[in-house]
Amino acid sequence: MSGLLALLQQGASSLQAQSAYSSTVAHNLSNSNTVGYSRQRAELAAVTPAERYGSSFIGRGAMLQAVSQARDRFLEAQMPGAISREMSSGTEAETLKSVSAIDLDNSVAPALSNFYSSLRSLAQNPGSANYREAAVGAATQLALSFNRSSMAIEASRTGIDSKIEGRLPELNETLAQVARLNVQIREARNGGAEPNDLLDTRLRLGDRLAELTGAQPVPNKEGDLNLTLPDGTSLVAGERAASLSVLPDAANGGHFQLYLQKPDGSVRAPLASAPGGELGGLLAARDGALKTASSQVDQLAFDLSGAINAVAQTGVGLDGSGGRDLFTGVTTVGGAARAMTVNAAIVGNTSWFPAGTTSAPGDARALQAMIDTESTSLSGGTNAAGALSRITADFGATVQRASTMHEGDAAMLSHLGSMRQSASGVSVDEELVNMQKAQRAYEAVTRVIKTADTMLETLLSLK
Repeated sequence: MSGLLALLQQGASSLQAQSAYSSTVAHNLSNSNTVGYSRQRAELAAVTPAERYGSSFIGRGAMLQAVSQARDRFLEAQMPGAISREMSSGTEAETLKSVSAIDLDNSVAPALSNFYSSLRSLAQNPGSANYREAAVGAATQLALSFNRSSMAIEASRTGIDSKIEGRLPELNETLAQVARLNVQIREARNGGAEPNDLLDTRLRLGDRLAELTGAQPVPNKEGDLNLTLPDGTSLVAGERAASLSVLPDAANGGHFQLYLQKPDGSVRAPLASAPGGELGGLLAARDGALKTASSQVDQLAFDLSGAINAVAQTGVGLDGSGGRDLFTGVTTVGGAARAMTVNAAIVGNTSWFPAGTTSAPGDARALQAMIDTESTSLSGGTNAAGALSRITADFGATVQRASTMHEGDAAMLSHLGSMRQSASGVSVDEELVNMQKAQRAYEAVTRVIKTADTMLETLLSLK
């Protein structure tokens, strides 16, 4: 009788194992479209030790040994870096492509051409009040075109500030979630179970942090997922998480600088280097191409106004007085384009426009020298029109470089993503086959139990 009871016990154990196998397959099928889910495998094993009968051992059925994840560690180690690079280059490229402020060919360039055209017209009749008004109006439009271009670029940079600040609530909450999951996963493992779904959730959050900051995973012996920035700055350490915030940076025109309070609770301090991921791409666009363009426009405004004012200082108006600047407000390179304006005294009285070296109505010698500044090489080694073309070309080259880098980064991430899906994703067809196998095994074990039950009844009926 003990053999039959053992057979029934073996059947019960095997039914539980096949039921767990079926449940795992069902879980896989249910999550076949769940982002970040990794296929789980129910690993069955023979119950040990087997029972000895005479000179032989008879097995005691099957049991569930573990439910593991299908993960390729080599692939997973490459994913955060690939995610970070693709997000960084893509964000920089898309941000710069959306900027319309660097359109100097349709803003400053026409105003510059019109300004010199008005000077040439005035040189033909320097005593004409109408031509003087036109020249002053053209100078005003030129100054306004510099003002607007500078403000448009700064508005684009400020818009990026808003995007950076808007990402921080999600970023800080995600860091805190990873820290909490570290605790929950550690507790589950201490209880002897592998929390696969929690591991999936933590990995998905780690991928999101790689997208946002370029966070890199640093596993430890306790099984925690510690995270650092690309430069090694800690973001998550066990059950503790860092937090990021922003403050205006006076050295960068008041634009936001990222500050970090480390997981150990130390005093908040500026990040030592730029992060990766989306934040890195936004900072690269703001403090790279856009800041460079802003500086170049300021330099051009400073150089051009300086060259014209140097001539204007030598000229006199129809009132016989001289020593007046045509453009005012420009004292330093920084902020020159935004501050540039036309001398209010000349705007109020166009007869004071310094056209000649004498007050004679027909004197245009100062005007001619002012017209000559159109071809004068400025600090960049080219004239004003050439400088404008260079600014636009430099910006376009940066956008093209970022776009090209993004194409390569996106291709690499797509390749790794496909390999990850192949290694960890759920194949519905394969799981349906596994479900049929589990069903057949379950039915077979059920028949064993029924047979053992019949045999036991037969035995009990003997008198």
